[in-house]
Amino acid sequence: MLRKLAVVLAGAVALTLSACAGAPQLTFAQQVSIACGAANGEIAILKGDGVFTGGAQKTLTDTVQPAVDKVCSAGASVTKPDLQSIVNATLPLVKSLVDSSSLSPDKINAADAAIDTGVLAFNIAISLAPAVTATASVAASTPLAGAPLQ
Repeated sequence: MLRKLAVVLAGAVALTLSACAGAPQLTFAQQVSIACGAANGEIAILKGDGVFTGGAQKTLTDTVQPAVDKVCSAGASVTKPDLQSIVNATLPLVKSLVDSSSLSPDKINAADAAIDTGVLAFNIAISLAPAVTATASVAASTPLAGAPLQ
């Protein structure tokens, strides 16, 4: 129950912040931090649910986690192409692992929805990337950067 609530809350925050005209303006680094929190939280939940075993564990270790760590590590230099890779390759790969897992259909649907929310959060970050320089550092003091949801 807490896992579903955490996923729903992360999605609601991302959608609310992106949709409200009166909401505080997020910086590129802040939005990357929000997206990273959502991505790392979902990966932690999926690990707990047993999605990453066998070949999926190797994929997580060799492909998914390095891609997420590249943009989500404290002080990381983040570029639009890095984020686009997360949106176009990494999160869809996680979704394919979830879809082929032995999770119950309701858990698969919840995980897919959370992954879609992560894609949305990263797309918002991409849209906020500065036009002049396509990099930003994810602040080490940002509480969501790399913090798994419980």
